[in-house]
Amino acid sequence: MNSLVLIPGKNGVSYARISIQAPPLHGDTNARFASGLRGTSAALVDVRATLAASPWTSPIDVLTIWSMYGGPDFATPVMASRTNQDKLLRMRSQAPLSVARTAGLIAEARDAFPETPVALAFETSFFVDLPTRETTYALPGDSGMSPRRWGYHGLYHEEATCQLGQTLDTRGRPARLLSICLDRQPEIAAVLGSAPLLVTSGSTPVEGLPGECNCGEIDPAIALALAADPALGPEHANILLTQESGFAGMLGHSITLGEVLTSKRARVAKIRDHLLYRIRLAAGSSLAALEGLDGVVFSGRYAEHAASVAEHLMPHLERTLDRAPGSLPWVTCMTPLDAIVAEAGFSALLANKRPRSGSNDAWAASPS
Repeated sequence: MNSLVLIPGKNGVSYARISIQAPPLHGDTNARFASGLRGTSAALVDVRATLAASPWTSPIDVLTIWSMYGGPDFATPVMASRTNQDKLLRMRSQAPLSVARTAGLIAEARDAFPETPVALAFETSFFVDLPTRETTYALPGDSGMSPRRWGYHGLYHEEATCQLGQTLDTRGRPARLLSICLDRQPEIAAVLGSAPLLVTSGSTPVEGLPGECNCGEIDPAIALALAADPALGPEHANILLTQESGFAGMLGHSITLGEVLTSKRARVAKIRDHLLYRIRLAAGSSLAALEGLDGVVFSGRYAEHAASVAEHLMPHLERTLDRAPGSLPWVTCMTPLDAIVAEAGFSALLANKRPRSGSNDAWAASPS
């Protein structure tokens, strides 16, 4: 099966043509994915032209759009039916930028690929059923607001913990897993079996660990003071906290998480120490939520640098758990995001198929 994956970004839409083979070859989880084409484009008509000119002639079975926010109505990947589009649009006030971007891509995809089913994969789906104790903020009930905590790297966490869970022998009980996503905005989740119990992000991705451009968790009074500053105002205060802070703010110029984890420069080392300390604190909270730990898994676009974090973190976890050095397993999930999104799209497509009338072996996508 072939999927065209679309991931919107600041400089256009990243696309990838992903083929999935099942079952995995030779027990290698990542061998089930094969990428034929990757790139970035400003318009989907150009993506269609690129695909038409490529040597891969097999048709696209499903076009899958990555979306940051799906809210409580989307606990799984879904097809972009009229009903689901209406549900999505009703959430515009909760995440206006994400919803508008997704809705725009759906419309553009239908114009550029009118014969291809469109699926949606949401980062928040994995966290829809977070425990109430984790999602709730201590706000007055009559405030007119109902924000809740979400996670924003759910696709990585779900794939990574699934891979790690399959390798652990927990004697029949759910595995207690620490999932660390090393991405532009790092995120940690505590997962029991396949159910998340804790996540470092909040009502928005700003809360939690510091990242390449975001400040991470701060005293709310700081944000209020910045927004009240006449020289800044709410709009520029938001830009400062989400686009000009984090590693870039601490260093004075842009730097990637990969560079923070590997650079030998003294100034960058201080930023790395700050980040590792925050990761260690979040890992401690995860231990409290899980009441133990069976293994750690790293994922994300900078997962190749997991050893830099593990070298610092694992001894602390082992001492806390009174385990022998090197006895707590940790692994790295190297599955790229576009491949994870492709598989989510196939999952939605297969869930949406039903037998054609009068046929036992042919399948057609439900129009609803």
